[in-house]
Amino acid sequence: MGIVALVVFIAITIVFNVFLKRDIAEALLLGLIGVALVGGADAPQLLWHGITTAITSEVTFAGMAFVFMGVIVQATGLIDRLITILNSIFGRLRGGAGYVSTFASALMGLIAGSTAGNSATVGSVTIPWMKKTGFSSNRAATLIAGNSGLGVALPPNSTMFIILAMPAAAASSASQVYVALACAGAYAVLYRLIVVWFWTKKDNIPKTPKDQIVPFNEAWAAGWRSPSIFMGILIPVLITIGPLANWLKESTGVGEDGVKAISIIVWVPVLITLIALIEGFNRLRQNKQEFRAKLEKELPSFATVGISLFAALAAAAIMEELGVGDQLSNTLSAMNLPAWAMILIVGVLAVIVATPLSSTATAAAIGAPAVAALTAVGIDPTVAIVVVLLCTSTEGASPPVGAPIYLSAAMADANPTKMFIPLIVYFVLPMILVAWLVGMGFLPVYVPTGV
Repeated sequence: MGIVALVVFIAITIVFNVFLKRDIAEALLLGLIGVALVGGADAPQLLWHGITTAITSEVTFAGMAFVFMGVIVQATGLIDRLITILNSIFGRLRGGAGYVSTFASALMGLIAGSTAGNSATVGSVTIPWMKKTGFSSNRAATLIAGNSGLGVALPPNSTMFIILAMPAAAASSASQVYVALACAGAYAVLYRLIVVWFWTKKDNIPKTPKDQIVPFNEAWAAGWRSPSIFMGILIPVLITIGPLANWLKESTGVGEDGVKAISIIVWVPVLITLIALIEGFNRLRQNKQEFRAKLEKELPSFATVGISLFAALAAAAIMEELGVGDQLSNTLSAMNLPAWAMILIVGVLAVIVATPLSSTATAAAIGAPAVAALTAVGIDPTVAIVVVLLCTSTEGASPPVGAPIYLSAAMADANPTKMFIPLIVYFVLPMILVAWLVGMGFLPVYVPTGV
């Protein structure tokens, strides 16, 4: 029944979201109802179990908090000032706009997990700049769409939250996944920088004109406080991981339980929001109407993210009750595949499902059984979660459905269909390879213990 529920959930979500063009939140809610009905007479009890599980999960709060954080960070112009600083450093390089665009996508990925939001925010700033400095429209749009996946390949993001909330991830903590995914995400960023370097050479892209580069001293003078946003990430990480965490556990009254009670995924958005409000207070005060308009514009996003997280978590809880994890894991285990083959199969499956679905829906649909299948062949549970996240990060770059493809194409005045092959060749297939290398241990990631 668990596998049947999984198939029903995927089918309903795809039909309503992809073919009937309904909102993803609505499609996931209908999928949730469909999953509960698979339980027959037990449907009411299963639905109630799913609802209570989703409502009481810290993931639901964290997802909403990250949406609000993204609005605040953008409204204060903090990201713009960071990009200006990066431009002053990398703008003098050939293809400097591409490097800055990649770093900007990584920065957005660290503070907001939406692939569409990543491409829209970074693309609106860097696409015109890239086109002005030698990148073709298709190249600029392809880079933005391909980089949008950094919203999932870097922590934190709603997809990560959903997998963490599943019973299959019980052997890993939020802190462990956060650090390990940050390491794996760094490989994803490094690969994209190599792509920019290759395109720069191949397309003979020139250096950025000097009159388009703000001197570093001026950029730093105007935005020197903007890097303080990273304190919102560093503080919770340092308090829960490493020497400071050990000192708090052993030499203070906080103790091990007190340190473990500090949730990275809850405190990161709270601290970054506070830092952004302090750093950009004057700008917000001077642009009250603009800020209010941004909040009103983003209200539908709050509803979409909140409902999507709720429905995905509830459906996952019901499918777990119906035994989908054990059933699918047993099916895959019965194949008696070696670790390298299992990682490849799970990776390809995750990418295929993520093509029509969002990474959030993909995690809800196959996250638990995928993690269980990987751990069954000896993969560390935290590394298994990271492998699944890396593969689902292809959501925004997977033609023909990925929203970032069409967002970036519209901003760059590019032809989306001409982006399909480059996206597959430069972003989708390589991410499967990176995930495989991480899973096999050829690209090591640090998994902290005791947190």
